[in-house]
Amino acid sequence: MSKAFQFAKISQLEQYNFDNSLEGFRRNGVEGTIKENLQNSLDARLHKDFEKPVVVTIRNTNVRKSDLPGIEELFEHIYSMEGQNEYTKETVEFMQSKYELETIPVISFEDENTKGLTGANNGQTDNPEDTYGIYAYKKGFHSVSKDKDHEITRGGSHGIGKIANNAASEIHLMYFANCDAENNQHLGGSVHLIEHEYNGQGYRSTGYYTDVMEDNGNKKFIPFKNLNNHKVFNKDTRGLKIIIPYVREELANKNNIIKAICDNYFLAILDQKLIVNYYDEENELTVIDHENLENLVNNPEIYEVDYEEIREHFTPIYVDTYLNEQKHSITVDSRDESYNFDIYFKYDESIRTGRLAILRTIGMKIEDFKVKGNVRKPFNAILIGGMKEDNYLKSLENESHTAISAEDIRDKEENRNAVRFINNLNKKMAELINEYFEKANPTEGELDTGDILFTTESNFTSKLKDIGNKVSLSKGEEITKTPSQKEKRGKGNKTGTTSKKQRQVTRTPIKKNTNKTSEYVNYSTPTNLVDRIDIGRKEIVQIDLTEFINSNMIKDDHINLKLFVIDGEGKTESNTIRLTDIYNSIEDLDNHSNYIIENNVIKNIKINNNRVHLGFNKYNNEINNLKFEYVLEVLK
Repeated sequence: MSKAFQFAKISQLEQYNFDNSLEGFRRNGVEGTIKENLQNSLDARLHKDFEKPVVVTIRNTNVRKSDLPGIEELFEHIYSMEGQNEYTKETVEFMQSKYELETIPVISFEDENTKGLTGANNGQTDNPEDTYGIYAYKKGFHSVSKDKDHEITRGGSHGIGKIANNAASEIHLMYFANCDAENNQHLGGSVHLIEHEYNGQGYRSTGYYTDVMEDNGNKKFIPFKNLNNHKVFNKDTRGLKIIIPYVREELANKNNIIKAICDNYFLAILDQKLIVNYYDEENELTVIDHENLENLVNNPEIYEVDYEEIREHFTPIYVDTYLNEQKHSITVDSRDESYNFDIYFKYDESIRTGRLAILRTIGMKIEDFKVKGNVRKPFNAILIGGMKEDNYLKSLENESHTAISAEDIRDKEENRNAVRFINNLNKKMAELINEYFEKANPTEGELDTGDILFTTESNFTSKLKDIGNKVSLSKGEEITKTPSQKEKRGKGNKTGTTSKKQRQVTRTPIKKNTNKTSEYVNYSTPTNLVDRIDIGRKEIVQIDLTEFINSNMIKDDHINLKLFVIDGEGKTESNTIRLTDIYNSIEDLDNHSNYIIENNVIKNIKINNNRVHLGFNKYNNEINNLKFEYVLEVLK
C-alpha cells in the first residue's frame, strides 16, 4: 500500500525539538495565521493593479476524522515520537491525545482572483517557475516574481511564513488544495513533528502529504489529484485553499478573527484591494469590504470604540484618521538614503494611547509603532510609502511581519542604516506631535522673555561652572572649573578655621572581565572622574581620562563607551539599557559631530585634552533620576 505522508529516512536521530518557528507563530495566535494567509493571497493576485479585488473566504467548520486523508497513517508517526525534555514530552503527549477525537474542528482559507500555484503536474522540480514544487516541498524561501515591481510590493520576504498554518493546528498539520489556470486540481499538505523512529527506521521531522513516482531511476514527489469527496477539500476555481484541521480554539472565535482581519488589512479593504467573506461555526456570513468596514470597527460588540479606553486595538481610530484627515508628506533618512512617505495624522485630546500604523503599499499593516517618548500622547497616524519605501521596510521586518527592527540585521552597514532610519522616524514623529500640540495649545498674548532667558542662561552657566573644565558658550566665551575647598569647622565651632588634615578620596579605574579573544579591554570609570549634569532634555557628560592615559591603559586617541544602570542598592544591573530607547543622538561637544551607537556601544569617541565631552540628547526627561556606571572599551 502506498504511503500518504512522506518522511525522509535518516540513519540516526539528532533533533529532538520542534521547529522554533512553530512556537513563534503560535505565540502570534489568531493574528499570525490570518495575517500570513491574507498576505499570501494578496501576493498571488491575478490582477497586478487590483482591477478586481482579491476575495478570500474564511470558514470555521467541523469534519469527521475519517474525512482527513492519511490521518491514521499520520497518527502512527505521531505515536512513535518520544520527547527528550519536559516541553517536548508535554507537546507530544498533547498531540497524541487528539487521536480520540472523532469530530475535528477545521478552518479554511480559499482565495479567488488569484493565480494559484503553477507546475503541479511537474511535481518536485528545481524550476523557479514551478511554484507548486516550491510551496509544497521546500522550506526557507518563497518563489520570486519576474515582475520586480510586483515582487517589491509583495508582503512575503522570509519564505518561512507558511509554517504559520502548521502552528495553527494542534497536531501541526495542514492541507492545501490548488486549482491552476488549466483547471488542474491537486491536494497537498505537510506536518511538522520531531525526528522519530517508526518500525525500526529513523525519519526526519517534516512529512509531506504527497505521492511518489520514479524519474530516471530516482524517486521524486508528485502531488495527488484532488479526488477527495468532502467539500472542505474542494477547490474548482483558480486559486489556493488552505485547510487546517485540529485548529486551535482561539481560531474559532468570531470576534477575534474579524479583528485580526480588520486590524492588519483595513487599508487593503478600504482601497478595495481585498474582500473577506467569513463564515463562523454557525455558518453565519460576515462580509468585510470597503462598504461595511467602518461599521464593523465601530461596533462595540467587537471593538472598544471609546478613544479614551483604547489601549490595544487601534483600528477604529486608524480608519477614522485615514478617511477624515488630510494627507501630508514626510521624509525619513537612513545614513545614505532618503525615504518619502505619505502620512495621515490625527491630534485628538480624547486619545490616551498614541500609535503610528506602519503599512505596506499592498495595504498590510506591519506594526503599531510606538514613538519613543510619545506613547501617551493624544495622536494617531498612518504611514504609507512607495515601492522604494516598501522594499526598505521589507528588509527591516521580522519573519512574522509584525515589527520593524535593526536587531536581526547582521551586516554592520545595513544595521547602522536601520538604526539611523528608526531613530529618525522617532525624531520626525516627535517633531510632528509637538507641532500639533503647539497648534492645539497656543500661547495667549505676548510674553517678555528677557528675564527668563537671563535667568536660564545664568543657571546654565552656574551648572557648567560646577562641573568645571572649559566649556564653550554660544558667544564663544569659556568658563573653567577651579576646585574649591570646603570650609570645615574645627573643635569649638570656631568659624573660619579649617582642618589641618582633609581626607581626600581617590579612586582608580577598575578592569572589568573581558573576553580573552576580544581586541578590547573594559575599564569601569571611577565616579570622581565623571561630571554629569542634566539641563532639560540635554545631558552633558565629561570624563577625565588623564589617569587612564598616564597609566598607559589608553594607548589610542579614541575610545568606546558603554552605560550600565546602577540600582537603588548601588549595584550595577547585569543588562545594560538600550541607548537608542532613551537618546535620539549623542554628540561630541568639542567638534559638534554625532557618534554612532552600535550594539549598544557608543563608538570611536575622540579624546581631546585627555578627556571626552559628550552631549546626550534625550527623548524626554524620564531618565534624569537614573545613575550610570560608565565603562570604557579601549584597544588592548
